Amino acid sequence: MSRILITVIAGTFLAGCGSTGTSGDAATSGGSGTSAAGSTGDSAAKPTDGCPLSAESLTKATSLTWKLEEKEENHPLETAESIKATVCLFTSPDALQQGGDPLAMRADVVTGGDVATVRQAFTDSCTGFGGKERESGKGVVCERNKVVVEGLVEGGGRLVNVYLVNADTATATKLTPVFDKIIASVS
Repeated sequence: MSRILITVIAGTFLAGCGSTGTSGDAATSGGSGTSAAGSTGDSAAKPTDGCPLSAESLTKATSLTWKLEEKEENHPLETAESIKATVCLFTSPDALQQGGDPLAMRADVVTGGDVATVRQAFTDSCTGFGGKERESGKGVVCERNKVVVEGLVEGGGRLVNVYLVNADTATATKLTPVFDKIIASVS
């Protein structure tokens, strides 16, 4: 997948960032929130590429085939460009979205003083647009209109924000029951 397509996918995410969603789009945000004390998580394969998730663990959690499309270090977050993150973009051709694009999931890793900023942005975005944070094993997710498209895992001086980038409402609704498993697979 080319950088241009990745940029288009990320741009699609940004267009819906912080929205409450429409009949055709799941509400998404690229923020962060609070964390619950940790469970031991899933026994899925541990990533070896520096990402907090592996394609194998996502496949196991969702029953969709995923691949790591791109990993970028020191990437400025679109919602706060002064914050740099390690960004891992996963795609699944098993759930094509509008325009025939593969479903995309992103995991952003922030550290240090940026953790509190990103966590607060998650909370503000979630509650500000009618969502509720709820604990999810070792993390927290934001539920809006009974749909979950993002969550956080915090610990060890870092925060991992995991979210669906371009899921339509049907796909987001289908993945909501397994989002806790996705959060549990963060290492």
